[in-house]
Amino acid sequence: MYMKLDKKCPTCGSHLDFVEEKYGVYMQCRRCRMSVYVPAEVAAEYIDDFPTLIEIMTMELLDMEKRRAKKR
Repeated sequence: MYMKLDKKCPTCGSHLDFVEEKYGVYMQCRRCRMSVYVPAEVAAEYIDDFPTLIEIMTMELLDMEKRRAKKR
């Protein structure tokens, strides 16, 4: 399953994509080429609270960008 979210990338501001695969889910930004992976077992815990899962994954993208900027 593929979904374009109304959430925006914390780095560049483009729309984020949500992709469900057999073994987990991804949230990705095509412009920044960054993605966050969550195993299917963990994602299943948020089945009743999907917005919380999206928020957690968005915050992880922001943290990744901060770590990447710090290395430069």
